[in-house]
Order: sequence, then structure tokens, then C-alpha cells
Amino acid sequence: MVAIVGVVVAVAAVNLIPSDTQVARREISHVALLMEHARDAAWFGGRPMAVTLGEGRLREWKLAGRSWAPGTDEPLAPGVRLDTLYVDGQMMDPRERLLFLPDGLGVPFRVALEVRGQHWAIEGDAAGAVSVVAP
Repeated sequence: MVAIVGVVVAVAAVNLIPSDTQVARREISHVALLMEHARDAAWFGGRPMAVTLGEGRLREWKLAGRSWAPGTDEPLAPGVRLDTLYVDGQMMDPRERLLFLPDGLGVPFRVALEVRGQHWAIEGDAAGAVSVVAP
């Protein structure tokens, strides 16, 4: 009986305590969802939107007239850090805004992030799809 309880507890512990990779995937997926939100806001709002990643935050920006106005500001999970930003194959300053156009089409991008010591990326293609790329 004690052996059966021990096996059940061991199996439950493995399933209830997520691995670092599972936690990192959840955190990077959250960042990708925030980027998709900005993309969708551009599509449905009919005006360009942008995001920036810095200082432990993801900020949305709305084009208001000729200038950018800050929008939603989301803290990133501890341990999520921007490594590099590529737009159309060119490395960009990480402080640059990643732009989403209202026509749904965009320039391919890759946001490389370090999440809990693992390297992950979020990629966007010209058709507007956003996806998470495993390490």
C-alpha cells in the first residue's frame, strides 16, 4: 500500500510541477499573444499599431495623427529578456517599434528572447502570422 501511494505521489509531482521548458513556453506564448493583440488592433482598428519590448515590459503604441501614443503596457514575466530584433532580415535597435499595418500584411520579423536562460523566438511573416519558435 505504501509503495502504491509513493508511486502515485511521484507521478503527480512530475505532472503538477512544470519543467523550466514548460514555464518558458508559457511565458513566450504570452508575449506572442500580446503581439497578436497589437496586430489584431491594427487590422480591426484601421490604423497602424506597434509594440516595443524593453525594461521588462511590452508596450503597445497607437498612431494618433502623426505621432505615436502609448497604449497598453504589460509587464513581462521575470526572466524574460529581449536579445535581438530582426525586421526583414536586418538587425534593428531593440528599442525600435515593431509595426503592424491595418491591411494585415507586414514585414517579416524575428524577436529573439531569453526566457529563463533558454533562447526562444517569436516570428512574424508577411501574411501577418505570428508564431513561437522553440530553442
